[in-house]
This record gives sequence, C-alpha cells and structure tokens, in this order.
Amino acid sequence: MFFSSCASKYSTSSYASDIQVPEWVINPSRNGLIGGVGYCAAHINGYAGQKELASKRALEDIARQKGVLVNSILLVSSKSLNNTKLPDTTSKNISSYKTQQNVKAYIKEIWVHPVSKEMYIYMIAE
Repeated sequence: MFFSSCASKYSTSSYASDIQVPEWVINPSRNGLIGGVGYCAAHINGYAGQKELASKRALEDIARQKGVLVNSILLVSSKSLNNTKLPDTTSKNISSYKTQQNVKAYIKEIWVHPVSKEMYIYMIAE
C-alpha cells in the first residue's frame, strides 16, 4: 500500500516504515471525483495479470460507490508442486462480471510497492 507521487507517509509494517504511500491509496474519492483503488499481489501471469486484476478491482470499487450491482467472482489459478510421486494439483475459481449499467473510468496512477511488489491502481470515474 504505497506510492510515489502525491505521497503521504504511512507505515503498515516495520520493514516498510520509510516507504511513501500515495494519498489516493487511502482516500481515492476527493475533490468531487469518484475514484477507486485496485490492489494485486504477485500474480501467476506476471505484471500483465497483476495490472488486469488490480484494474478490475478498482472498477468494482467505483461501481460500488455509484450503487451499481456487480456480481464478481475472480478467476484464480494456483498450482501446487510436490516432491512426491503424486500428480501436481491445480485449483481454479471461475469468475464473471455482470452489471446493469456501464462503469467507465481511466487509470490515473499505478504504484508498485518497492519491496513487496504489490500493485495499486488508481482509477477515476468518467
């Protein structure tokens, strides 16, 4: 939970005490604008997957603020590797996004935590 521009100092753990977190991470809707923040930790599909998931979460945040019903279930894949003769296991959760109203927004800023590599995306509703 940390960013560079428009940063305020927030500490969420001892290892991150000197990392500057952008103000919008804590307060995305301000000055009459509706904003949303999406977060994603390391992703199985790398940076692109991380950005896609964080963007979806930011849009969901904006939709909730606008009172739009969003039914979402996230597609999450994980693979367990083991050192036995048993096959590796894979689990999946299927997702869908359905709304009665279009929610339009644009990405204002992206911030990646310098230590944990967690990504935060700040979107503004149009």
